[in-house]
Amino acid sequence: MSTLRKITAWLIPALCLLYIASAVFDATRPSTGLNFKNFGTLPVVSNGRVQPLDSLARNALLSIHGKQSVPGDDAPAAPAAWLAELNFKPELADTRKIFPIHHDDLLGLTKLTRGEEKSYSYAQLQPSFTAVQPEAKRIGATDSKTWSPYEKALMLLTRNLTLYNQLKHALALSGQDHLESAFNLFLTDSASSRLGLVSDWAEMTEVYTTPSGSGADGWRKLPDSLIDASDERALHPATLAYARMGDAYRAGDTAAFNSAIKDYRAWLLENRPDHLKKSSAETLFNSIAPFYLCMVLYVIAFLCAIVSWLWQGTTFRQAAFRVLLIGLTFHTLGLVTRMMLEGRPPVTNLYSSAIFIGWGAIILSLAIELFHRNAIGTAVASVVGFATLLIAHHLSLSGDTLEMMRAVLDTNFWLATHVVVITLGYASTFLAGTIALVYLLRRSFGSIPKNTAASLRGMVYGVVCFATLASFVGTVLGGIWADQSWGRFWGWDPKENGALLIVIWNAIILHARWGGMIRERGMMVMAVFGNIVTSWSWFGTNMLGIGLHSYGFTDAAFYWLSAFMISQVIVMSLGLIRERGPQKPSGQVESLG
Repeated sequence: MSTLRKITAWLIPALCLLYIASAVFDATRPSTGLNFKNFGTLPVVSNGRVQPLDSLARNALLSIHGKQSVPGDDAPAAPAAWLAELNFKPELADTRKIFPIHHDDLLGLTKLTRGEEKSYSYAQLQPSFTAVQPEAKRIGATDSKTWSPYEKALMLLTRNLTLYNQLKHALALSGQDHLESAFNLFLTDSASSRLGLVSDWAEMTEVYTTPSGSGADGWRKLPDSLIDASDERALHPATLAYARMGDAYRAGDTAAFNSAIKDYRAWLLENRPDHLKKSSAETLFNSIAPFYLCMVLYVIAFLCAIVSWLWQGTTFRQAAFRVLLIGLTFHTLGLVTRMMLEGRPPVTNLYSSAIFIGWGAIILSLAIELFHRNAIGTAVASVVGFATLLIAHHLSLSGDTLEMMRAVLDTNFWLATHVVVITLGYASTFLAGTIALVYLLRRSFGSIPKNTAASLRGMVYGVVCFATLASFVGTVLGGIWADQSWGRFWGWDPKENGALLIVIWNAIILHARWGGMIRERGMMVMAVFGNIVTSWSWFGTNMLGIGLHSYGFTDAAFYWLSAFMISQVIVMSLGLIRERGPQKPSGQVESLG
């Protein structure tokens, strides 16, 4: 039996490693047919940074459709394949139902009917443009804070249609069946009518496809590079490559399509190797999707931890710990890869802060588990890791997650240390609150053995001590950076006030504990309230729409944040209900404990 338990303790982690290996193998195996994997690695400039076509397509689909896939049995299998179809066969792409419409009034404006699917194609929406555009212009002239749900839905649809049109004109000139011939004809006969056609084309896209200089600022749009080529009487290799790809794609010539990609990649490797290597790495990162894999691993680790409590023994506790280690390793690799792609600290926007908060909480939980060895640290780490990555996933729906925020454009040592340390303060405060949640829920719906209660008390106390230190140091470092960047150490900005609230609340918990004002139960209730304070500082301050740190607000975040705060208040209320037991003599007062 002991041999079987040892095998089980290693078998589950081994299966997890096999799962990861299969995902990596699938992402790295060569394409068959049209080589959309290599097509997706081709670098362009969009949103102010060099990125592969794969990222451009994925981010667009997430923004428009909420998924990285296109519905339909015959739909393109990969985001890059959809982008190729959108540019080279737009009449087919226009039939893909990727525009969701959930508001009935907006659906009435488009004169469409509700079917089994709540998404519609560009071709279905096109007849209603004459009604949508004036309405969007009217709404756009008003304050966005006063928009009704219908107006918000219409402006979102308008934004998605604009993005769709910009991508449609990024790599090809609409209405041209033979791009290479049309481009060469422009070189020999740049009549005013042709020049006007290309100039109009340039206004339809914001994607820069042609590397004509160094860095992200040295790129040109495809139509602009065609105008530049008229002076030199020769097409730029990028312009020629996309023309040949488009012609081959429409003709169904797999060999010519793949050859055009291969030749252009060879030119990039010789002339822009840094851009090609970065784009190839980002495409591989997208394909592997490490943070999605981590979410699966954290769920498995949590389930193993639960089983270890139900079935006493070390088998599943060890398995849970090892699966968590595998998830943390992959989580770390994902963080490091993002840092290399951005060339920035691990925290640059709300998306990356969610990933880093989960990572920091897991590191602290592992230390707790190594000390107590009761699977509580593993279970808490799994929950926090999964929850933060789920939050990150929903934040990614807004667009490019590698895009820089205004507040971190000016990087220096103090900024890098500030964002890392303050986010560790967020992570540790959330961790203390999550452990306290475990205590209060177990106490409310069952009983807690004395040794388990003592372990949970020690975990919360130790993590709150660390959270106080990290949040205080991070806030001070932020003040130093603000003094260097804005000329003042403290400005009572909402984000600064939120960070200060975390420091103050953690200090209040320690003061109340040291002063004997609270005991075990009271400390747990206060630690749960720390979740509310931290979530407000992390998300809530952005919703005020004021201050130098106001960024990343989405309407959906308000409802989820409100629901989260209400859930924490409910758990705190449960914690304030005393356990049933012998009645205290009258006149005897019991402190919150």
